Amino acid sequence: MNPTTATLISAAALILAIFGASWLNQQAMNKRIDDLKSYLDARFDSIERAVNACFDVVDHRFSSLEQRMERVERQLEAIFKPVLPKN
Repeated sequence: MNPTTATLISAAALILAIFGASWLNQQAMNKRIDDLKSYLDARFDSIERAVNACFDVVDHRFSSLEQRMERVERQLEAIFKPVLPKN
């Protein structure tokens, strides 16, 4: 075998090995990025559910406070009815 041919075959094999390794590394990085994306999506969903639960509690408290204030207003209107002055 000619030394030039052996050198060309070795160089071609080295180039193919480099491109193959690069391609495999890219596939592994894509998988890791997809795993990270799914982890972050799950994490943000759980945080969103927790925040929504807190706001639901606050909303319920404001609703009950609003009902109590309406009841107090009705009671005050019943006590302090406007009366026309007598002439």
